[in-house]
Amino acid sequence: MGWISIFVVFLLLFLGVHVAFALSLVGFLGYVIIGGTGPALSVMGVVPFGSIAMYALSVIPLFLLMGNFAFHAGLGSDIFRAMQHLTARIPGGLAQATVAGCAVFGAVSGSGLAACAMMSKIAIPEMIKHGYDRKLAIGVVGAAGPLAQMIPPSILMVIYGIITDTSIGKLLIAGIIPGIICAINYMLLIYIRAKRNPSIAPLFLKKISRKESFLALKNAWAVGILAFIIIGGIYSGAFTPTEAGGIAAFFALALSLFMKRLSWKGLADSLSDSVKITGMIFLIMVGAYIFGTFLAISQLPFKVSEFLTTLPVHRFFILAGIMVLYLILGTFLDMIAAMFLTLPIIFPAIQKLGYDPIWFGVLIVQQAEIALLTPPYGLNLFILKGAVPEASMGEIIKGVFPFLCVAILTLAIYVVFPQVVLFLPGKMG
Repeated sequence: MGWISIFVVFLLLFLGVHVAFALSLVGFLGYVIIGGTGPALSVMGVVPFGSIAMYALSVIPLFLLMGNFAFHAGLGSDIFRAMQHLTARIPGGLAQATVAGCAVFGAVSGSGLAACAMMSKIAIPEMIKHGYDRKLAIGVVGAAGPLAQMIPPSILMVIYGIITDTSIGKLLIAGIIPGIICAINYMLLIYIRAKRNPSIAPLFLKKISRKESFLALKNAWAVGILAFIIIGGIYSGAFTPTEAGGIAAFFALALSLFMKRLSWKGLADSLSDSVKITGMIFLIMVGAYIFGTFLAISQLPFKVSEFLTTLPVHRFFILAGIMVLYLILGTFLDMIAAMFLTLPIIFPAIQKLGYDPIWFGVLIVQQAEIALLTPPYGLNLFILKGAVPEASMGEIIKGVFPFLCVAILTLAIYVVFPQVVLFLPGKMG
């Protein structure tokens, strides 16, 4: 029954049924078949409220609110201009500035889609204006935007922590070094390509005065304050992730108003967007918990865990198979849905195999970054198409492909060198 239910869920998703409703419907009907109508109705009466009425979940709307305040106040543009001045003389300087800007903005965003949408409006026109190859400009933004999903505050890290009952604070801090490594790898790729073929990324010839550089950096101070509040506060133990979200959201609003950057429309849009995205995530969570309750009585997670942990192969090959599974799922399924659908089944096996749950969480989030770039349903591909309508989807995929290869290589680095991920969380109390 468990395997049949998963097949039916995928079938409903292919037919266009919303993820939350597909999970809820299949979970409820499966429970009716195995446990009876009365118990199934009891589950429907208890699980929807119990699954989201948790203090830890309040961090999601707070992080979203902070990111939306920063977005509508134009702080992303400030970061890009500041990075542009710092990387002006490096081969592929504007593309390098885009990667660095996305990494820094990720510290106040938490959403790879939001970062990609913002930078596609700011960076792509700037690069094309300065003679950059259009495929390179598109690929850089498509790849760098998802860095926000790794660098704290990461919404996906919070969701993973809630599904697997793993420390959210340590998960958020664990994403810092991997996020930096991924950004450096992208910048190295840009450097090599610009060196080999300068015509695709001409040097920025305009001389930049010290005054211009100082002003550009000066305008980016607000992002630095927000990043320090979140990362410094959580790492030091001064406050919890939820408290960090509340304080950072307040400061993002206060700084935006102090800088006179947030209009009434921007304020309304920030609140509205935060509510819509929170509602979407929570609705998926309700469906996932109903489906998860059914899976528990079907005993599928236990059977899969038992099967994987007794395979006569080294545990690394089992992990490699799981990573390939997520690569495939990411090509046609949103990773939030994939996490809720698969982690209740796979995570018990990961624990029994002796893998660190925080390290595995970083692998899953890296897979989510890759999923945003993989055709045919990578969401960033469609955002880029909307930003550059004159570019064909084939051109967009070609532009993203080298960065997709680097993202997969970076995933391999995290697998082979787990201490890269675990160093900072290991220093926390």
